[in-house]
Amino acid sequence: MSGDVQSRLDAAVSQALSSEPASANNRKEFYSYYLDPSVGRLASTATANEFQTGGSRFVMNLDVASIINSVYYPEEAVSHDYALSGGEIARAAGTMTTAGGEEQPYEIVIEKTEDDRCLIHVSAGWMSFECLCDEALAPAAAGQMLKISRSVSVDTTEVIAAFTTKEGIDYVGTPVELFEDKAPENGSIEELLVDYNGVPEDKDVPDSEGTPQEEEGE
Repeated sequence: MSGDVQSRLDAAVSQALSSEPASANNRKEFYSYYLDPSVGRLASTATANEFQTGGSRFVMNLDVASIINSVYYPEEAVSHDYALSGGEIARAAGTMTTAGGEEQPYEIVIEKTEDDRCLIHVSAGWMSFECLCDEALAPAAAGQMLKISRSVSVDTTEVIAAFTTKEGIDYVGTPVELFEDKAPENGSIEELLVDYNGVPEDKDVPDSEGTPQEEEGE
């Protein structure tokens, strides 16, 4: 592991865990969360958000599979393993206290890609995060993801009602290309987002942040 990246990740994690989790100022159909004014929200769907902080874009997803497993298959763990041609350069794991007073596990993995950038994976509570950024920005970005995850409150009853039936459930993970490597034609960041088929997808871009603010489904 890179000692410099690891030490900076450790410091970012310590800072994210040292303060009291903030109260939510954004509400969605299935969960609420706090977003610091320094973090911009670029796009949003019912279970996912795209943010930007310090020059890095990252995605936050509601981990529906883990919620379903916790109710129907509590003995089975959902795997969050990733395979890259690059190598792991930093990792942090432990437990965090959420805004609701729950103790939830978290795990952060920073990997180096072939083009010398960093891919960050964060699994924290019921949320998962992904970010592709420069190495210099990776530890701070990971700390920001952990800070957000501590503020999250999920209505698991609503999630189960929306994503399951009384019949058997087959949950199949689908790899998603987060961003197309091309210049937008009209300068809008939405053009860089792609759906599961690689086709540009219309995103619901909310208005500016409120305190608190309600999003779709509320």
